[in-house]
Amino acid sequence: MKNISFQGLHGAYSEVVCKKLYKDYQTLPCNSFEDAFEAVENSLSSLAMIPVENSLAGRVSDMHFILQNTDLKIVAEYYQKIEHNLLVNNNVTLKDLKKTLSHSHALSQCKNEIRKLKLEPVNFIDTAGAAKFISESKDKTLSAIASSLSAKIYNLKILKKNIEDQKKNITRFLVFSKKKKEISIKQKVKTTLVFNLNNHPASLYKVLGAFAENKINLTRLESFFVNENFKQYSFLIDVECHVKFDSFVRAHKRLQEFSTYNKILGCYPSLNSRS
Repeated sequence: MKNISFQGLHGAYSEVVCKKLYKDYQTLPCNSFEDAFEAVENSLSSLAMIPVENSLAGRVSDMHFILQNTDLKIVAEYYQKIEHNLLVNNNVTLKDLKKTLSHSHALSQCKNEIRKLKLEPVNFIDTAGAAKFISESKDKTLSAIASSLSAKIYNLKILKKNIEDQKKNITRFLVFSKKKKEISIKQKVKTTLVFNLNNHPASLYKVLGAFAENKINLTRLESFFVNENFKQYSFLIDVECHVKFDSFVRAHKRLQEFSTYNKILGCYPSLNSRS
């Protein structure tokens, strides 16, 4: 059976997406995003499922640095609605609870319900880890905020479903592979690039202008510094264009003229986050 790696313990939201999209794959939990990538690089897994941005929390921390340094290729994207649940051991009631454990993002996304239930939020390394911890604890005052998959894996009771403050809580995931995926030019696609620019006036303006002149839409633009003096920045962009189109070739040629480094991370089928 093929493996798909992800960061976190069994029950993480990344594993929820793995099981939904790649039902014939065995999931492989990893301690870090780097470990999930290395599992593919070392042929321990065929794919890696990686969250890159969230509609409420923004981009995933440090992901831009990892994307700049990996040789893996993006082959798919997916938008997952995040539904948080309040999990407890089977003999615990709402009246017993005093604290709830989860990742800081999950806690912040459920703060209204946490306040309403008069629970003390406690930061934990991740949501699935919090679920596993309370499943092994005899402390009836503890609960966890995690996925319904975590409840199933760690034999926990869902005390309250969908306790997130905002229902439109979407995480974008990217799937990585050693080999790029050949995509038909008839498909709607996205292409992701990362690049460093020459430190000259209007370099970014000229690069982005090349995409505009070729009528290529940008759906994502992020910047991050790559040295300690804040003098060199890298940029990560998503564009709605196939790499084989003449318009992309022209725009990419302009990018190469003004960049000290550039890499195409992948060309893959584009999904509509609203659907």
